Amino acid sequence: MMMQSTDNVVTTTHHRHFKMYKPAKVLTQFKFTHRKRRNRTLLGDVITAADTTTLLPSNGIMAIGRLDEDSEGLLLLTTDGKVSEQVRSKSVEKEYYVQLDGQITQEAIERLQLGVEISLPATNNHKQRDDNNDESSSTCESSLTSPAPASTTTYTTLPCKARILDTSIITVENKKKKATKEEEQANHQPSSETETKPNKRKRRKFGGTCNRCKQAGHKAKDCSDNPVDLFNTNNCNNSSGDATNSNDSNNNVVQLALPAGIPPPPSRNGHYNIRNTTSRPTSWISITINEGKNRQVRRMTAAVGFPTLRLVRVRIGCVGLDGMVAGEVRELSQDVMDSII
Repeated sequence: MMMQSTDNVVTTTHHRHFKMYKPAKVLTQFKFTHRKRRNRTLLGDVITAADTTTLLPSNGIMAIGRLDEDSEGLLLLTTDGKVSEQVRSKSVEKEYYVQLDGQITQEAIERLQLGVEISLPATNNHKQRDDNNDESSSTCESSLTSPAPASTTTYTTLPCKARILDTSIITVENKKKKATKEEEQANHQPSSETETKPNKRKRRKFGGTCNRCKQAGHKAKDCSDNPVDLFNTNNCNNSSGDATNSNDSNNNVVQLALPAGIPPPPSRNGHYNIRNTTSRPTSWISITINEGKNRQVRRMTAAVGFPTLRLVRVRIGCVGLDGMVAGEVRELSQDVMDSII
């Protein structure tokens, strides 16, 4: 509650606070600040689609900290700028569940707990930023394993809490879109003589060093040292003996290993964009940090040889997801916000 004086009249302003499950592929901002939007989704688009506009105030709402475009999970919203600054301070813990490329070792966990050396943009090295605050949101995990460019500087992270998470296997049906007869005929029609095929862009060869075996010429996710795991099986038999699903070539039965409280990744018309892990395993860990450098969690896991595949923030202080789904918004009381700070 804030007191304001206007023309000798004292008015009382009651601030409101919310928590939201930010989906992946969504920018942590309500207005697009660039000239071209480039078909990117904003927080306002998600809130409008979820029909929660009546819950939020029409103006003055802001996000506390940031999650980059590829990350998902808990995001706090408020109308009080002072509370936003307090929550982003080092006195408040932020916990993340991270899916890694490869089966992480206890040695790597201990390195994370003690602090690792990461590369940061030189201009952002001394700024206090929330984790994964991404200005361009175009940096991918594979680029974190390559040598740091000249415009970066090294930084040693503070000691943090890290542990391996137990997972349970769930089975989802990954549908494939069937092409119509018209689409099939259009795809098989010969191109005219005047049409020319566009030149395919050649992929540049990776010139860095693997963070796992320290050999040059390949990335950690392609390293031959990765053991074999079977978390994702394509065209496998259904455990319930349903012959319809097992014989349908247009559907894949996908087995996902997820920790408690984490929903499956978002699907598009029943199709999950999940990479095949029959030859490369994945693992889940929990990382709790107090600081918030640029894309810190992703850089930390890449530094120990296990790039991040999926990043979900599950807790800020004493506030957790509590079974929320992507796009959901819930209002928080002032007492809850006071307990965080």
